[in-house]
Amino acid sequence: MKAVNLLDALEKPKFKPFDLCLDNGRVIRIKHPDCVLFNDPKTVAVIADGEHLHIVDLDHVSNLALAS
Repeated sequence: MKAVNLLDALEKPKFKPFDLCLDNGRVIRIKHPDCVLFNDPKTVAVIADGEHLHIVDLDHVSNLALAS
């Protein structure tokens, strides 16, 4: 997935939480846009989830889905 797709979801005027679905079946909930940081070439995202950090290569993101 391209960073622009993730940025579009994060920058919506009325943000709604969503799930980041990885190609290995793992799902990471994005609860707030401030919880996501990118490296400079925007190929990797760091996602804060409570006390945990997820480091995600955006090439392994298969889908974004609205959180249920």
